[in-house]
Amino acid sequence: MKKRFVSIIAAVIAIVTVLTGIPFSVTAADDVELLGEVQGSMPKLVITVDSGYSLDTIHASKDEKIKAHVQIKNAWDSSFNMSSTAIEMKTRGNSTFNYMKKPYQIKFDSKTDMFGMGAAKKWVLLANYVDGSFIRNKIVFDIAEEMGMPYVCKSVFVNLYINGNYIGVYQLIEKVEIGDSRVPLKNDLGVMVEMESAKRVAEEDFWFTTSVSGKPFVYKEYNTDFEDAPASEVAAVRSYLEERINTIEDELYNNGKDWEKLSSLIDVDSFVQFYLINELAMNVDATLASTYFYIDGPDDVLHMGPLWDYDRAFGSYDYEGSGYEQDTSADFMKNITDCSDQYRVEWFKMLFQYPEFVERVNELYDEYADTAFNSERINATIDAYQDRLNSSLMNNYVSEGWALFHNISEAEFFTNTTDANAYLKYTVDYIKSNIASRIAYMDTAYGKYVPALFYQQNNGRIYSGGSMTDSQVMTSLSLSLDGVIDGSVSYSIQGSGVSVAGAKDGDAVKARGIYRVAVSLEGNVANYYSVQYRVYSNGSWSSWSADGADAGVGGRFNIERIQARLIEKSAPVEATVSFDVEGVEPVTTIAGNKITLPPLPDGIEGWYLDEEFATEPVTEITVGAGATVVYGKKIANEIISGDFDGNGEVNAMDVNIAKRIAAGSVTPTEVQLLAGDLNGDGTVNGIDSNILARVIAGTN
Repeated sequence: MKKRFVSIIAAVIAIVTVLTGIPFSVTAADDVELLGEVQGSMPKLVITVDSGYSLDTIHASKDEKIKAHVQIKNAWDSSFNMSSTAIEMKTRGNSTFNYMKKPYQIKFDSKTDMFGMGAAKKWVLLANYVDGSFIRNKIVFDIAEEMGMPYVCKSVFVNLYINGNYIGVYQLIEKVEIGDSRVPLKNDLGVMVEMESAKRVAEEDFWFTTSVSGKPFVYKEYNTDFEDAPASEVAAVRSYLEERINTIEDELYNNGKDWEKLSSLIDVDSFVQFYLINELAMNVDATLASTYFYIDGPDDVLHMGPLWDYDRAFGSYDYEGSGYEQDTSADFMKNITDCSDQYRVEWFKMLFQYPEFVERVNELYDEYADTAFNSERINATIDAYQDRLNSSLMNNYVSEGWALFHNISEAEFFTNTTDANAYLKYTVDYIKSNIASRIAYMDTAYGKYVPALFYQQNNGRIYSGGSMTDSQVMTSLSLSLDGVIDGSVSYSIQGSGVSVAGAKDGDAVKARGIYRVAVSLEGNVANYYSVQYRVYSNGSWSSWSADGADAGVGGRFNIERIQARLIEKSAPVEATVSFDVEGVEPVTTIAGNKITLPPLPDGIEGWYLDEEFATEPVTEITVGAGATVVYGKKIANEIISGDFDGNGEVNAMDVNIAKRIAAGSVTPTEVQLLAGDLNGDGTVNGIDSNILARVIAGTN
């Protein structure tokens, strides 16, 4: 995706304004880089239904189709304008089909490029009826593209007219499908499936349910034509794909946790990208429906994507009684099955049981924290989109009488632009605040040095930090630190005659009768992280407790579940330990860690923290911030009086060396001075050489 600074865009906009006479402004600060590209003027997409057909037909049923013609007028680039072209038209959507403002699909007779987005037959017109801001989908797609997720749907905002009547603002967007300009699967057995709600699969022709969770998957696109191909070819596709997904799910729910096996079956990064995007967006549809996967034949891995359907993201369902109440400072994807309904799956809760997956989430979040997950950039882009859309949205809400939603529970209809503008601003500000809160939390929960917290429950299943135990409390707790940060964790659980301190593996603790939990971090990890936990009792979660405080005290109801997570206090500080002994490599660690010093090299008798060796020798140290130097004290050689050459013997050779030193032809070493000063006058001179000669001769 092209990255442009607002100041550069402003210059381009000025040129567009001069050439087209169409005003265009961007409200973001000039020094803030936009996350996505902002299109030019709002073009008109004009549809005329052919004689003998009626919109009423397709408004009554998604299965019906009508003939029509489409034109594009007033595009910001004249090459995007389109003369009247034949199309087939139908309504689409699931819950969105039932709203007053209908979403549509149009289909050309041959592949047709629209607004430079690539040639294809099918295009979708999203009504975005429940998204009063109209930009939730677009923002998510911008973030996905910034992260490098492949096959992100491109889109353009248009004013839609049908049979001469203004219908409202629509988002013309690529259909999620297999195709050269969409998802270019080449293998004959390439297929795209959608994770779907059990409530809807009865309407589908080809679908299956997984072996463990029973989650339905619908066949959406396939290179082997399921309708017309021989049954054996269809069976070949279904056989490998269903076996693959069932194998993946078997491994996810398997207590063995074989990462090598799982990572050979899935495109790990696409799962991580999907997770992070939905964690930010708090999308209630994630793993319910509109969750797509694709695989290009039996030799490929399973990929998540393309992304679809985010009009209910960023707090759209955040209201009391919705069943989707959202805490922007808490985990979302790992908790979604607990706070919603049985139609979602726990795949990401299971994935977070693998330290390698946790590590990759932290790595990718670190990589994109300043770009894709930058609230300033995202909000600047929202301002730019809203500035572009505003006048058309006012027509959408006031002239056409479409509802404007803050969230799905609040539908407001307006008769004047002033009120509609105020409510739109309120909605947009809410989304921006939601995004800022989510990123502020994610900045503490993910990153290079965030360790994983793991605990085991009574049934043997292992969970990681952020997810909750399932109807049984945990019986052991540990940190996955990979040597980066030192530390451990301890906790106690008490109730009905049960008291377990330390909670070692294998301790049997019944779920019932437990009323108190306390968790603490020990060692250097406590300098950088706080452990937070809450309990589920009598139908609701408690508030969060932290760092050894009791959770659940005072309640007369049994604790049924426990949730734990780590929150960063401050960013870990890297520190380096170097050694003044040649050949000993420096050690990079985290300030506050305790490290064991390397084995003593030959000739070194001990490690010291002072250069004068006045303190006691050490074998381990707690590392301070910055650079620490450790000194190695050399082993002192035994000095023999008169042994000038250091061979352990005193002979005529030593006399010769002594004479040369006395004559000034040889400069003595420190050892030679100590060994050769036989008369104790502090020098080596002729007197010393004479004494040595007499000693050897036996006359002294």
